[in-house]
Amino acid sequence: MDRDRIRWLRWIGLALAALVAVYLAIPAYIWLASEAVIDRRYTLPRSLVRAESTPDALARGARLAVIDGCADCHSANLTGKLLQSDPAFPVFASNLRALTATYTDEDFDRAIRRGLRPDASSLWAMPSPAFVYVHDDDIAAILGYLRARPPAGAETPPPSFARSARREIVQGTLQPMAPLVLVQMPAIDLGPHYDGGRYIAMMACGSCHATELIGSTDGRAPDLNVTTHYSREQFFDLMRKGVGARGYWLPTMGPLARKRFHILKDWEIDPLYAYLVARAKAPTIDQISNSIR
Repeated sequence: MDRDRIRWLRWIGLALAALVAVYLAIPAYIWLASEAVIDRRYTLPRSLVRAESTPDALARGARLAVIDGCADCHSANLTGKLLQSDPAFPVFASNLRALTATYTDEDFDRAIRRGLRPDASSLWAMPSPAFVYVHDDDIAAILGYLRARPPAGAETPPPSFARSARREIVQGTLQPMAPLVLVQMPAIDLGPHYDGGRYIAMMACGSCHATELIGSTDGRAPDLNVTTHYSREQFFDLMRKGVGARGYWLPTMGPLARKRFHILKDWEIDPLYAYLVARAKAPTIDQISNSIR
């Protein structure tokens, strides 16, 4: 009987030891797996973009910075700010004016369009997937505008990751920007007649609706096929005033129109509307495939 009791106690001890080991191993695995993602280094692509400092380029750069929403994240004077106060994953937008002292034009271009820091690690909050298709000359104009501003302030803190944020990294619900850039698809190409509207759609709308214009994965931003519900006049009101097709102020588009899109010219909104309507009416891949079977 004593031997049986000893045997059972031994098994219970082994089971408890195994449970403790698992309890300790899971946090260790989460930390190591998340650290591998955080510390990953990517290939730094070459960039031939150089800041353009002509008066026309500076004016265009200032305008593009508004349309692209640079001030929304980096503050009106571009010195950065706290975007997300969640203690598990506090997010600071960079002080762009402080970075002008250390970042080359190549560094800025890779940060904007590739989501990469100069050390080849990934940015976490920069919406680089929305800007991957921005043209070289527009990036050059934005950089010229930025470098025309005198340096000011200190760099903002780097990202930090508490246990819950690291768990999200392992689960894949919190992802770095650099790999997302590589899978970001462009909007459908409907030919040269629609090139201007397509480009504006990807550049101005891509941060919310994705550059493919299919909407956000969380459903908060719709596929831009919804443009077919708007007349031309209603679409102008949407972009300039943030008013929907039914005449109501929209809580998401309202602030964006007031801060960013109200400066769009008629010759920019017109082709944007024409492209989005044509895109909505274009046959899908599945429809084309079914028609030739």
